[in-house]
Amino acid sequence: MQTSPLNLVLVGLFEPSDEIRELHVFNRAAESLEDGLAEKARLLDALYSQGTRDKQAFEEMLLEYTRLFLSPGQPLARNYLTCWKNELGSNVLEDYLSYLQSKGFEIEEDVRELPEHIVPVLEVYELLDEEEKQEFFEKFLSNFILKWSSLLTEETTHKFYKELGKFFFEWGNLEAKKYGKIS
Repeated sequence: MQTSPLNLVLVGLFEPSDEIRELHVFNRAAESLEDGLAEKARLLDALYSQGTRDKQAFEEMLLEYTRLFLSPGQPLARNYLTCWKNELGSNVLEDYLSYLQSKGFEIEEDVRELPEHIVPVLEVYELLDEEEKQEFFEKFLSNFILKWSSLLTEETTHKFYKELGKFFFEWGNLEAKKYGKIS
């Protein structure tokens, strides 16, 4: 099975590593993306390489990753659907888990990351067919992805994470044109 370009870009939300740099996942994603997004993915690859190549740059990138995504309490980048209850509704977690169950997805009980984190949410999205994507986008992403990506861009001064936020903002706009409206 071929990995989707979006799933390759999601690797940018994982802890920075030499292994990820050597895989050039963002360049691989660019091969299957439309022009604007492909250009952004290639920029992400260059910035990721710069950010992980020498010790000082790597430490700066790792510190920013920790500040954005692992802050105690609520992470600055607010990567969880439940962090957006005002936009998605107070029952968003229950609605999301119910949706997954209705589509035959199984939730592993012994997982490191909650199923409502942005990475598994977008991985599920990529597995859906076109009709299901429209429903999923409107229900779980339309009031989330653009605000989340803007927040990521605003909360960081690190070039890689700023461009990662811009990538997802553009991706969210393209998906909104295809599958749903942004309210």
